[in-house]
Amino acid sequence: MKKPFLSIVIPAYNEEENFKRGVLFEIEKYLKKQNFSWEVVLVNDGSTDKTLGFFNSFIKKVKNFRVLNIPHGGKFLAVSAGVFEARGDFILFTDFDQSTPISEVSKTLPLLKRDIDIVIGSRVGEDAKRINDPFFRYIRSRSFNLLVRIILFLNIKDTQCGFKIFKSDVARNLFKKLKVTSIGHLEGGYMGAFDAEILFLAKKFHFKIELIGVKWQYFKSQKLSFKEPFLMLFDILKIRLFDLFGKYEYVK
Repeated sequence: MKKPFLSIVIPAYNEEENFKRGVLFEIEKYLKKQNFSWEVVLVNDGSTDKTLGFFNSFIKKVKNFRVLNIPHGGKFLAVSAGVFEARGDFILFTDFDQSTPISEVSKTLPLLKRDIDIVIGSRVGEDAKRINDPFFRYIRSRSFNLLVRIILFLNIKDTQCGFKIFKSDVARNLFKKLKVTSIGHLEGGYMGAFDAEILFLAKKFHFKIELIGVKWQYFKSQKLSFKEPFLMLFDILKIRLFDLFGKYEYVK
């Protein structure tokens, strides 16, 4: 297979129910209609349900999908493994539940042609649409984003939306530099604050970032615990401390 234009990295931890909902078939249906070349890297993050078996059966029926199986290490390690496995000119990582549907990639294509390094989906602002988002969860999300903006001096409206596209060399460069979330928490489905750390470093090292408003739909998850907001806040504070103590160096 020649080098694709876009690699899509999808981390997966115990996604049996979402698979049965047909999310991968919807992704494949959309992508095969596009006029750009693509690949999908499904990263099985040590799932304990039938996720891996479903993946192996699925890739026998479709083209340009492949499976990367890793020991469970949390979302950061799954996305990171996929980034370094990807072969495309651009790399998108997106959530398995398709809370932001793959069709939103169409909004990013004009920006990628303008030599933008990173395009990130935002659930707030112009053209953004949130569906079925519980009020408490919305308040928690906006409060966390406010803390990120204050603590990290990061003027980005939404750092945590799981829909981000990078030039491939930029993605690998930034993922190699992550320090806080690369040694993060391994339990359950904890996602960590690696999105915030990546965007903090992207700003620090003057990469070009553009935001696009995206459609986002809430799907209930049983993977996350009540401790997650506190763990993420702790990670944010560590990012600030690491920067103050000169832990982040720009080395290609």
